[in-house]
This record gives sequence, structure tokens and C-alpha cells, in this order.
Amino acid sequence: MMPPPLSPNLIYGWQSSSNDRGTRDILVSSFSTIWLCTWTSLCLNTPPQHTRERPHRWLLHKFRWQLFAIFFPEVLVATAAEQWLSARQSARAFAKLGYPQWTTRHAFFADMGAIIVSPPDSPPFPVDSQQLAFLVEHRFLDLPDISTDEIRSLNKADGLARVVTLAQMGWYGLSCAARGASGLGFCTLEATTLAYILCTVQIFFFWYFKPLDPEGQRVFAMETSVADIWKHSGQDGSYRHTPLDFVKPLPDPKSLITPFWFGLGAVFRPSGDRRRTKHGYPTPVETLANSRVLPQDGISTTLMVYTLFFQVAYFGLHIAFSWISSFPSTVEWYLWVGSNTADFCLIALYILAIPVGTHLAPFLGRWLFGMEATHLLQVAEALPAWAKILIHAPFVFGYVVARAAVIVESVLSLRALPESVYQDVSWTSFLPHV
Repeated sequence: MMPPPLSPNLIYGWQSSSNDRGTRDILVSSFSTIWLCTWTSLCLNTPPQHTRERPHRWLLHKFRWQLFAIFFPEVLVATAAEQWLSARQSARAFAKLGYPQWTTRHAFFADMGAIIVSPPDSPPFPVDSQQLAFLVEHRFLDLPDISTDEIRSLNKADGLARVVTLAQMGWYGLSCAARGASGLGFCTLEATTLAYILCTVQIFFFWYFKPLDPEGQRVFAMETSVADIWKHSGQDGSYRHTPLDFVKPLPDPKSLITPFWFGLGAVFRPSGDRRRTKHGYPTPVETLANSRVLPQDGISTTLMVYTLFFQVAYFGLHIAFSWISSFPSTVEWYLWVGSNTADFCLIALYILAIPVGTHLAPFLGRWLFGMEATHLLQVAEALPAWAKILIHAPFVFGYVVARAAVIVESVLSLRALPESVYQDVSWTSFLPHV
């Protein structure tokens, strides 16, 4: 692939605002749009109690997720899509049980760890919508009385924040479209910002019914003991997150996010979860992780194809803009295109790993550990910590480095831009003339 010819009339250095726009105008409009997109789109699960009780910890918790949204916005879109599918499937399951009042909004509320059950023989633990349906179906618990208005009240700040963000995104997109129609130049920071807008629109759609920043959890007493539930279901009592882990299915091979989250955890938490009590059982988690999404009916082919198409569109947008954006040098053009291509190839490898590995899982399980496995992640979980790091670290760090190169280049390219990039749009040229 040959790069486009460099602009012969590059302007170097910081450009002040006069009649046209300057460097500060580009930075302010782009960074404010990116900040709004990555902050207001985050509908996170209920954080642990110690995080909720201290405002600075809550802000730090959300800021870490904002950094994640900056580096991996396409992964956040796939996560939101699978959470949306899981909530819809849970709402349909409750409707079949005779509870049509349990909506997608209720399912999101449960899936984000906002419902806690308190059995007599176990510490309280969260249940998602699928686990709650299991308890209700087998009459271990009555359906919690939670109204739609009560859940909607958690979104008091959500509506205004999203309106402001949508207005900013609309104006930014319109301005870029007008620049393209006028034949004016673009910088790479504007291409990056448009990619964030593309992701934010998707997230707003998939998380439309998910509450924003819930401040507490609802606790419901349960008369049936966990031991009786295990006995009724034929379980041995082992679990990793909560005593109702057995209700959840194995990850679907069509999931696009399961291998990513597993690889991220393998690198940064290779030893897994060490929560243990004196009896040997794990202490139940306080809330549900944002990354753990297991739709009860699996991932639909339609959603899988749509998410794949979105990944191609996201990285394709970056590469397409490399032909109309301005770069100070040919080397930086190759760095931009190469980094985006590398990220797309790495995520494609992760996507292919699950279906191929799941097909080989029975053989790998018997050959490596003498175990019967039906899913690749069962084999991967059995690997020692050093093996997990050795396998996943090159992919994870390669992905992060390539993404960081794109973000850094978006800012560094402002040091040398063509004169047309600093020209403002003549909006009067778009008005009809008589």
C-alpha cells in the first residue's frame, strides 16, 4: 500500500486563532468530544460498597474505566452489545414464567449487580437476571417488587448528560462533513474523534435501558438455604464467584469479548481469584463484574455478524481517513496504518481462537491435563500462571502499544498541518442562493 503524497505547504508549530481556527480550537473541540463520549457512555455495574462510600474512590473507579474506553472503545461496544442481548433474553425468560412486568430495564438492573439475595447459610451475594429467574422458577424466592419508575429514577443525570453529548457529537460530525464537502483538510485527531463518536452512538443504543451510576443495591432475604439449592440441583458446592455459578452457561464460541477479557485477566491477574474462607469455599463477590457477560441462550448469529461488521468499520474508518488526513511524514503514515492494521489482526486472532479452540478442547484437555473439557477456556483456566502470561502477554501488550501509537500520533501530527486544515467552514456557502 502506497501512502498519499505529502502536502507541499505544511505549516509548522502552534497556530493561534484569528479569523480562522487555530491549534487550540482543534484540541478543545476534539478533546471535549472525546471526554464526553468516554465519560457519559459508561453505564458501569454497581461498584463494591467500599467504592460507593467514598466519592474519590468512585471517581477513580470510573476514571479507570474511562481510560479503558479511550484505549478499547470497540471492545466496550461489543461488551454493551452482549449485555443488551443478555438482558433481552432474560426479559423473555421471565415472560415465559408468567412475569411480563419484568422488562429489559429490570434485567439490566439485575445484571449490573444491583440485586442481592441473603440466604440463611451464606453471606449475601448478587444475582443476575438469569440466576434470579432460576430462583423464582423453583420457588426459592419471590419475584422482587421493583417498579420500572424506581429503576428509571436512577437515571436522573443520565438523560441530560446524554443530550449534551449527543449535541456535541452531532455538531462535531456536521462540522467534519461540511469540511469534507468544502474540500478542506482534516487532521488525524479529528479522525480519531469521529471513531469515538461512532462507538458512543452504538453504546448509547445498547445501554439505553441500563441505569447510570447506581448508588446502592437492593437486598432480599431468602428462606431457602444455599445447601438446599445445591442438593435440589445436584451440585457439589464448588463455585468461583457466587453459589449460583452453576446456573450460568459456558461462554459461547461466537462471543467476541470473552477471549479478550480472559486474555486481559490472564496477564494482569494470572493467579485468578484467591478469595477463600476457612472452610475452603470462596467468599462470594460483592457485585458483578462489567466484563462477565454470559447470555443464557448464547450469542445470536445476527449479533455476532453485526459486531464483526462494526469492528471492520471501526478500524476501516481509521485506515480510510489516512488517505484524506494530513501527516507530517511518510513514516508516520505507515505507523498510523500499520498500528490500526495490527490491532485489527490481533483482535481477529482472539475472535478465531474460541471457535477453533473449542473444537480442539476435548483433545487438548485429555492431552495436557487428562481432563474432559468442552470449551477452550476450561483448558486455559487449568494452565499455570506463567503459561497464561507467556501466551497472552504478547497479544495484550502488542494491542495496547499499537493503540497508544495511534492516540499519540493523533496529537503529534498537529505540529505540521496544511493551511487548509486551519481554514474555517464557510457555512453561508451551504445556504441556497437566489
